[in-house]
Amino acid sequence: MRELILASGSSRRHSLINKLNLEYRVSAPNIDEGVMNGETPTKYVCRMARNKALAVFEMCATNQVVLAADTIISLHEEIIGKPENIQHAKNILQKLSAVEHEVLTALCLKTLDDEYEVMVATRVKFRQLTIGEIDAYCSTDEPYDKAGAYAIQGLASSFVEYISGSYTNVIGLPLSDLCRLLKQSNLYNFDDV
Repeated sequence: MRELILASGSSRRHSLINKLNLEYRVSAPNIDEGVMNGETPTKYVCRMARNKALAVFEMCATNQVVLAADTIISLHEEIIGKPENIQHAKNILQKLSAVEHEVLTALCLKTLDDEYEVMVATRVKFRQLTIGEIDAYCSTDEPYDKAGAYAIQGLASSFVEYISGSYTNVIGLPLSDLCRLLKQSNLYNFDDV
């Protein structure tokens, strides 16, 4: 089996991929995450995953496999990433209050000969949030390294009115889709797990 490299420094992605019982090592990429003029959320998230995979693959041996992911929030075609500071986090959560948004995660699996990509969308709707709830949540460490300024698996789970789609996608790594991608690539067989 070829060595799998996870191109991510996210502890949430590490926890999720561990559930698949895969052996891997981590190499966090350093790329420009700026949005290109006129870029849609779907194109952006796919470009980020691909660029992360390529950046790490350039430093690898030819027999290695790189898995990269990128997650963003899309609200009416606006790209919402990680908050820059406490006020930005509050503004994001106020925008998401009582509305449905999409969590988009793109996966890119890169080998010497091939690239496999998939983009997963999950719809999430928050209930109406009070200013007090938003302030209290933003006084914790939870919102600051997450797209959309929230962690569905944490304190923000109480914000969610409904979810349609992959729960693990909202955390940052859609496991069902990842398994399909790994099988499609013929790199990993889960029949023996």
